[in-house]
Amino acid sequence: MAAKQTERHNIGRQGEAIAVSVIDGELTNHKAPFDVVDFQLGYAYEVKTMSGHSKDMKIHISDASMQRKQDFAHRYQLQMILVAVVVYNLSVYEVYTGELKQSMRVSQMQLRAK
Repeated sequence: MAAKQTERHNIGRQGEAIAVSVIDGELTNHKAPFDVVDFQLGYAYEVKTMSGHSKDMKIHISDASMQRKQDFAHRYQLQMILVAVVVYNLSVYEVYTGELKQSMRVSQMQLRAK
């Protein structure tokens, strides 16, 4: 179980690195409310990484996590952005962005990079 959790964490961090190559900002530490933040431009990014072979391309953020994100964004006057990194294989991925909502489908987001 712990090995699978570590693997998912590593895949998530890889998705965050891909997102940073497309958007501006700096990676935050593991327990921060957002994955990438750009204080100069006023953006906080939540990055979700998923397989392109998934049936349901839907993102859901828990109530507690959403509240932490809203509190952080309000305190620092940041606009909240959701970034979805859809990975098909090691070299093929798509990056989507949209307004951060508690529940959202990737199809509702804007394609930023292939």
